[in-house]
Amino acid sequence: MATTLKRLIALLIISTAVTSCGSGQNAVTRNFKQVTDGVEAQSAEIRLRNVLIVKTDANDAVLVGTLVSWSDEPDAITGISINNIPATLSAPSFDLVKNKPVIFVGDSANADAYIPGLNKVAGERIPVTFTFATASPVTVDALVLNSEGFFKDLVRVN
Repeated sequence: MATTLKRLIALLIISTAVTSCGSGQNAVTRNFKQVTDGVEAQSAEIRLRNVLIVKTDANDAVLVGTLVSWSDEPDAITGISINNIPATLSAPSFDLVKNKPVIFVGDSANADAYIPGLNKVAGERIPVTFTFATASPVTVDALVLNSEGFFKDLVRVN
């Protein structure tokens, strides 16, 4: 009986240590914030959400994501590069006004950015850099996805 109790206590201690249960506010899993395939970032009061790249059947790299400004001062997206190549944009710049999102791809899209000839495969990550009129540039490592499933029929602005 005593041996069984000791084994049970040892098993409980080991399982707690291995799974980080009992880590409380310092648990590593508590700090995960990415809930989609897209990445998130921030520059000043500009939030980048769900940024990823969809590779089309024609090997174009199409930007997917949403940018929202929380600032009372307007800013603008002045450039985007995908895999270190300047992207073709549907406008020379995109105004960032408080709570008026700039959305790349989808039914609510109001902006487009893409590059031709992407030589990466789904699952790889590539750099995507956003430059702004006022805020500091931001570079994220965006996941490349194939144009299938949800992204099968991309709805673009242009």
